[in-house]
This record gives sequence, structure tokens and C-alpha cells, in this order.
Amino acid sequence: MLNPLKKLFLPMMHRLGRRKMDRVFDRDPVIIGGCGRSGTTLLLSILSAHPSVYAIPKELSVFNYWEEKDGRLVPLRLDRLHREILRRRIPKGVHRWSEKTPRNVRHIPEINQYFDGKVKFIHIIRDGRDVTLSRHPDRKDDWWVSPDRWVEDVRAGLEHADDPNVLTIFYEKLVRDYEVTMQKICNFIEEPFTDALHQWHEHSTVRSSNAWHSGIRELSDRSVEKWRKPENKKRVKEFEKNREAMKLIEELGYPMS
Repeated sequence: MLNPLKKLFLPMMHRLGRRKMDRVFDRDPVIIGGCGRSGTTLLLSILSAHPSVYAIPKELSVFNYWEEKDGRLVPLRLDRLHREILRRRIPKGVHRWSEKTPRNVRHIPEINQYFDGKVKFIHIIRDGRDVTLSRHPDRKDDWWVSPDRWVEDVRAGLEHADDPNVLTIFYEKLVRDYEVTMQKICNFIEEPFTDALHQWHEHSTVRSSNAWHSGIRELSDRSVEKWRKPENKKRVKEFEKNREAMKLIEELGYPMS
């Protein structure tokens, strides 16, 4: 909830924020979503290396809550976006902004409607058995993502896979076939595959996150199919008891064993 003082300044913040965004950005925003632990931070970090993209370095959760105003849905916490843009120096040559919050994937229709179809949404998917192996960063005894959440988030995104404003990619292909996957993304957002993207880890402006155990580093597939390791057998068996999760694993073309 906003405190009374913040509410007092909201109209001015929205007005100034919109004015700056209209002045600086002239291309569709790129919004990233997907189940947590699926590579949303990695994808944002890569895109941040593109000279045309201003990547918002932290999750704003702008599009997780909505309210109706004048007969249309608008993000309840749009102030977070406008505040972020106002307080940051946007580099010259930037034409669009990008934001990632995993749960954006549950609000694709609202996002599409709010931007009148002038938005690019990237849904990233990762094998749920690997996703659910991560421990929560603040609660070491808890798993970060449950099988049910993985199913719900992935299904929410797949419902809109045929939307021309939505691109579905896979984490495994991003790390194993980087150039082909990024060329696909660049074609989707109508941007060139620049030299900076070839060396993205040197040019990225998003270089740290609580989603990473260490700082930014070059791509590797060592996190792919971790579910096969003997030490993860117990957790994987828990995942496999979830019929909907295993059904989705099969539908997505992941190996069953």
C-alpha cells in the first residue's frame, strides 16, 4: 500500500514519467516473464547488452496487480515504472525499455491490452525438474518453486503462444544454441544482432541478482539436466508424482528419463 505522502506526489510522478518515456523511447517495450528459476534474469542481462535496449535492473512487479480506470485495466503500481525511469540516466541511442518479473507471464492479456498491442513479450521456459531443484535464497530449507507453480506459470504463457506479440523460447536452447536463439529474439523485437550481443557478458548492464550465486559469467549448459544427478533423485521423484507436471514435460518435448 502507498503511504499518504507518496499518493500526494503520484499524479506528478506519472505525468513526468510518461513525458520522459515518450521522449526517450520510440519502440515497443520488451517484457519478460516465465516461471521463477527459468532464466528470466539471464535473458534480461543478455538483452541489456543491446545498445537499443534499456534493461530495468530490478524486478518492479508493475504488471502483477491491476485496477480498472475509465473502463480499462491499468497496472496498479505503474508508479514503480515511472519512478525508475525518472531516477535513471538513459544512455543515448536507446530506443526501448525492458522489464522482467517472472509473474508477468500470468498477465499477458492485460499487458497486451494496456499497450494496445504495441509490446513484445518473451516467455522463457525451462525443464521443470531443474527449476524445482533450487533452494529459496532467504529460506534455505524451502524449495524456491513448487511443481504446481511451474505448471501454472508455463501453462499461463503457453495459452498465448500463438499471439504475434509473444515469443516462446527455451532456456536450454538459449545456453546451448545461443546465436540461433538470440537471432530469433532479435528478429522478433526487430533489432539487429549487434557485436555487443556476441560478447554480451562484457557489455551487459545487469550484472548481479539474488537469482545468481555468483556474478555474471559466460553461458554454460552445466545447469541443464541437473535433475539426472543422483543427489537430486529424491526431489525429482517428488516432481514426478505430479501428473500434470509430467504431462507438461512430455508435451514440451523434454526427455522423460
